Amino acid sequence: MNLTLSIIALLIFTICAALFSRWLAARINLADDARTEYAERVATKPATIKGVDEAVFVKLYVGAHEPRWALYMPIALLSATLSTPLAAIALVAFWPVFTSMLDGGPWYDVGYYPWMFYMFFGFCGLWALCAAIVARIHHARAPEAFQPALARARGEPLDDVVIKRARPKWAVKARPNPTPDPKPEAKPEARPEAETE
Repeated sequence: MNLTLSIIALLIFTICAALFSRWLAARINLADDARTEYAERVATKPATIKGVDEAVFVKLYVGAHEPRWALYMPIALLSATLSTPLAAIALVAFWPVFTSMLDGGPWYDVGYYPWMFYMFFGFCGLWALCAAIVARIHHARAPEAFQPALARARGEPLDDVVIKRARPKWAVKARPNPTPDPKPEAKPEARPEAETE
């Protein structure tokens, strides 16, 4: 194996290990902070944790405050790194098929600019796809914010809460209220004196 590739692989795995260690250390520290917070709430604000035991509180606290990016970034980096050799094999195998649809001049040989362009953007597309998949998983698995999660754990029906909010005056002027208030009954217009005489 080439020495440069070995150094790059070692660097990537070191970065991944450092990020994973950062995530793990943060979870351990957050668990300690959550236990301290729970003990303080038991002593000073017991209504905020009514019906919530310490294990559930720690789980909610850590889940809401952990640096999830430090877990998902190494996953994206490793998936891109490990899929790159397979993509290189696939791209090189597809190149003759792709160039057979063109006029087949010597400038389409491996190593010339069209081939370099094709390989470069093929790798960029692969790495973007890996990042997009991991980002989608990251956002799909996002935990609920701490305060609503704690309220839900206490048994409060958050889904039934409707917050009434009056529309700002500028919004009413910009677009009239779609459900206007019922209008009062119209009063008969008074005729001017000139018409009645």
